[in-house]
Amino acid sequence: AALRAGNAGAARGHLDVAAAEFTRLGDVVAVAAALSQRADLEAEAGRLTTADSLFRLAGARIAGRSVPDVSWRIHAGQADLHARRGRTADAARELRLSIRAIEQIGSSLRLAERRSATLADKWTVYQRLALIERNRGRVAESFAASEALRAREMVELLAMGRVDAPRDTAADLVAKEQDLRRRIGELSRTVQTTSPDWQFIRGPDVGQVDATTRQALLAAQATYADLQLEIRERAPRHAALIAGVPPVSWRSIANALNQNEVMLEYLLTDSASVVYVITRDTLAAIQLPVAHRALARRVSFALGALTPRGGGADSAWRAPMRQLHRELISPVHATGLLEGKTRLVIVPHAELHYLPFAALIDEGTSPTFLVQRYVVSVAPSASVWVGARGAKPRRGTGILAMGPRLEQLPGSRQEIVAITRRGGATARVLTGSAASETAFRREAPTRRVIHLATYGVLNKQNPLFSFVDLAEDGVNDGRLDVHEVFGLRLVADLVVLSACQTALASGALGDVPAGDDWVGLSWAFLSAGARSVVASLWPVQDQATATLMVQFYTRYDPGADPRDALAWAQRAMLAVPSTAHPYYWAGFEAIGGR
Repeated sequence: AALRAGNAGAARGHLDVAAAEFTRLGDVVAVAAALSQRADLEAEAGRLTTADSLFRLAGARIAGRSVPDVSWRIHAGQADLHARRGRTADAARELRLSIRAIEQIGSSLRLAERRSATLADKWTVYQRLALIERNRGRVAESFAASEALRAREMVELLAMGRVDAPRDTAADLVAKEQDLRRRIGELSRTVQTTSPDWQFIRGPDVGQVDATTRQALLAAQATYADLQLEIRERAPRHAALIAGVPPVSWRSIANALNQNEVMLEYLLTDSASVVYVITRDTLAAIQLPVAHRALARRVSFALGALTPRGGGADSAWRAPMRQLHRELISPVHATGLLEGKTRLVIVPHAELHYLPFAALIDEGTSPTFLVQRYVVSVAPSASVWVGARGAKPRRGTGILAMGPRLEQLPGSRQEIVAITRRGGATARVLTGSAASETAFRREAPTRRVIHLATYGVLNKQNPLFSFVDLAEDGVNDGRLDVHEVFGLRLVADLVVLSACQTALASGALGDVPAGDDWVGLSWAFLSAGARSVVASLWPVQDQATATLMVQFYTRYDPGADPRDALAWAQRAMLAVPSTAHPYYWAGFEAIGGR
């Protein structure tokens, strides 16, 4: 409490008293923890020699013991002292020891959500190692630290979707689960019936309903999520499935890239930002001219400016999108590593997950959007991208197209017609009440292409309950939630979520977690087995979306690369003045391993 109040002197006194009391009780682990915190205070005050002595004393107290939740802090603190003294090799060594302890902590937790909560304050260790190794000229090691930051959580998240609840789940838990599902269904229907019926924007605003109903729904969803954790922890297959999955090396990524492709993996920290550039034969780490907080502000401003306002304000987005291109893409272009490349695979970090990279504008004599120069796609992490690209050929057949809200979303009818024409006899088209969640569960597992022309809702309070809206029937409530998608088994080459905010995700602890432990509909479909997903970053306009999707399917053939079709459709929208504004086309992105 004293430390939180800014009273470092009182905090030192309290820690000294605590260390003495723990020593009297013989609790050496607690003594080490108190000494470590005391050392942190000395380091903050600039008394490095005293801090070093305290860290060493803390380490000696737990020597020979496996106490990772204390030792990670000791090693991280010693790394900071070495770095401040210019001993970068020693700092890197201590950070690796800290990460080893952190991974021990994580491996003792059964589920990704609980690992997320426990590791949330430890991600800076990975960031610090990445920056130190880059400064030492050890680019491969720097990239490995960056990828470890995001890959482990994402790989576990994908693995989470492939574990069923155990068959012998206790009857009381089953009954509670069923009761909660009924309660959530009732509250959800109330939310839907009291939300405004928007004809043109695909996605109702759950914030419009009365506060009591909304809070009751959020509480029920939170209880349900906790119950799912309790049930899933009885599945021992989960631990075996996720154990020992290392991040891939940059050479594995390079080998998976085509000659005309380049991967850009971003790492944002409070002190510096880096982009790792990987081609078939090169790995480079380029420092960007902006740190995390400033970049977050720029992204937020750009997204606000991208919403059309009418009058003369519709060009307000150009300046921020030019600036972001200057800070995120131009430093890479200056190295020559983009020469001859036509495809960019973007691995975002933090707020960059919200940024429509396709709409970034260069500052040449003839300004162009990034999508006019490159086919742009997004991957949650390099490890996940390599795994998806190396997946075995699929056995799915035909197209499944569903449009449950043709009256409310008239543009979706055009999409369905275009898909029917494209799919021919192999297309399975369901509209209105026939486009139910039950029908989806029956049809989707065998289909090569799945297209959902409806609306979706992002739930930031509980991202497991973000959903795509389908028709309700006597069996299912029509809300295809994220947590339900994780349990699917798909063989689809492509899932298209022609809906509102389906690409966005929300972390377990906040909107933008430091380790990319995201839960979103698009990534849930990747978890379920989809090879690629096309989804949107913001509430999409109905008619413009229909136009884009019609363009998309004029170029896409099942089994082909959806990135090409999406880029072509976005360029076609750009060529028409009425849809040239990025709001109408830039929100959609291709995600996955193609």
